[in-house]
Amino acid sequence: MSATLLQDNDKCNELEDDRESCLHVLTWTASRFTKYTISGGGSNRFLRAFDEEYEDEDGVKGGDLKKGFLLGCDIPRMVKFDRCPSLDTLIEELTEAFAVRYETSPPHGDFETLKDMQFNNAPPSYLHSNSTFKYQKRLDDLATPSWLVDTFRRHLNVGRGYKEFPSPSSLSCSG
Repeated sequence: MSATLLQDNDKCNELEDDRESCLHVLTWTASRFTKYTISGGGSNRFLRAFDEEYEDEDGVKGGDLKKGFLLGCDIPRMVKFDRCPSLDTLIEELTEAFAVRYETSPPHGDFETLKDMQFNNAPPSYLHSNSTFKYQKRLDDLATPSWLVDTFRRHLNVGRGYKEFPSPSSLSCSG
């Protein structure tokens, strides 16, 4: 479950919550069924993130560890799955993508400046180096219908030469 849903009992489930949940399910499943190494002996803290809960006046909540792992990009820095570099890079990309949900939004004036840059046909290199542009692009990516499937396909097909999505039986981490 997404950190946002765990932190706010009144929040309605959105597409981005389900997509973030995919990252958590993928990471949890990989940590249960794939050999991995974790830096700093943080295995207990890492695994605790998936079961974290506490009770306050609004009911049972959680998600603080998940949110912290996303904001700090801790999952790909701490955990490496043995002989699965595609899995490592997929989790790294997903972690960076979902971190945007918990970052502080740029000031309104920065969005106005970005609109002016776009209106005045600023060179793509200026736009792509603009932090507000990057922030908005990551949010837009999360809402794009095919983004998550495309991201998984790209990582599953790395180095395999597939033009079409491969069958599940043909995939292995060691190849």
